Amino acid sequence: MPIEGVYSTEEQRALVYEYLQVPHGGKAAFLEAHGLKVDRFRRWRMQVLADTLEHGLVPRSGGLVSVDEARLLKRLLEENAALREQLAARDVAHEQEVAERDEELARQRRAVDALGKAIEILHPSGDSKSSESDPPAARPPTQE
Repeated sequence: MPIEGVYSTEEQRALVYEYLQVPHGGKAAFLEAHGLKVDRFRRWRMQVLADTLEHGLVPRSGGLVSVDEARLLKRLLEENAALREQLAARDVAHEQEVAERDEELARQRRAVDALGKAIEILHPSGDSKSSESDPPAARPPTQE
């Protein structure tokens, strides 16, 4: 159990969201299980609901949340997580597709290079474009 005040802002936000889902009657036990004091947690909750947690600002108004608002918040958080998973899966699929296209392009380049070399070898004129020495001249047929 972390010591109070050692939580990062993301951990504080996650605790507040988790706390909002705890049924009535279990909230004190939740705070005790996480080693949190009511006053400090109330401030965190107000900051999270006012979206000022990162800045350390405490809003002047209260931060009461109804059960319906807590349900809505939970649904929105779940949708957000699902969308992030979909986006990550799409990114992985895109990276795989790009890798496959790169492999195909490399294969095609090797084939074009091989065909170019074959054409150079089979070209009837002596105008070879390769850096290799010219092929030996054909010998005249011998007469007997």
